[in-house]
Amino acid sequence: MRALLHRYALQGRTVFLACGLAMFGFMMLRVWSITLLGSDEFSEIIKHFKNFEKFSPVPFSSLVTYTGRVARTFNEPIVLFVILTWTISRGSDTVAGQINRGTMEMLLGNPVSRSNMYWSQFLVTTVGTLLLSTLAWLGMVVSVHLNMVEEVIKPPSISIPYTLLEIPLSTAEATTIQKPMSDYINVWNFIPALTIIFAMGFFVAGFATMVSSFDRYRWRAVGIAVGFVIFQQSIRILAVSKPEYNYLLNFTFFNPFDPEGLVNVLTEDPEQFWQFWQYGLEESIRLSALGCHCILFGFGLLCYMIGNFAFCKRDLPAPI
Repeated sequence: MRALLHRYALQGRTVFLACGLAMFGFMMLRVWSITLLGSDEFSEIIKHFKNFEKFSPVPFSSLVTYTGRVARTFNEPIVLFVILTWTISRGSDTVAGQINRGTMEMLLGNPVSRSNMYWSQFLVTTVGTLLLSTLAWLGMVVSVHLNMVEEVIKPPSISIPYTLLEIPLSTAEATTIQKPMSDYINVWNFIPALTIIFAMGFFVAGFATMVSSFDRYRWRAVGIAVGFVIFQQSIRILAVSKPEYNYLLNFTFFNPFDPEGLVNVLTEDPEQFWQFWQYGLEESIRLSALGCHCILFGFGLLCYMIGNFAFCKRDLPAPI
């Protein structure tokens, strides 16, 4: 078992190092870019896109805060691409990859069971997914503590009731000061974003491994897994585009994958965060943290179990 773990870790180290470097660097750069635009300026821009609020998992009122904007970083396409690259590449290699290379027969010629081979790859893939998710969080933490943000202090004024007019009480001009970004952000509030990325990666890795257990060609297993992810994302886009298609959210794993929503609930309503079923967000009903994680981990584990059963029972083709 230890030899198998060492073997699979060596096989995946190049992909992991590349993905880890990309993840950490992107998160640092992306959080830094947030400091270039203050909350007031961002609020002025985003108010012109009110019609697109339905595509956002959190209200725009939460998105304009530094916490909301940093939470959005965990749902960036590059973050998803890095996680999917690791999980699909390692999951597809579990069975189909080794059959395709002709190494499966040599491995099984040793005193090792199929289950040991299967679950050894599972451990390496799962630990790698957790480490990549942690690197995303650490990149955010480092960037938050290194960067400064500008805060505009306006002179005191009086607002006239029922109007948008403000009467200044001083002739002084607004001043801009630099403050650490960490003054506005509690990095521990982003732990749900870390865990939900890990849960999503766990599910995709399980699906790719299951497909690999039924196939003999790695390229086909990769194609099926990638096509499945694209199909699932297309369902989500269709579901949020029109209210009559909202029921489609029940058929895509991108629905429980909601880093911004989970961070928003933890900061705004911590009591509902720990509920299993659903939480209310502006009269909408959605899964809470426990429900989102259980669905992704549960279906991921189910895929792994199906893949293990198929691999242990199937006849392996002769190497070509």
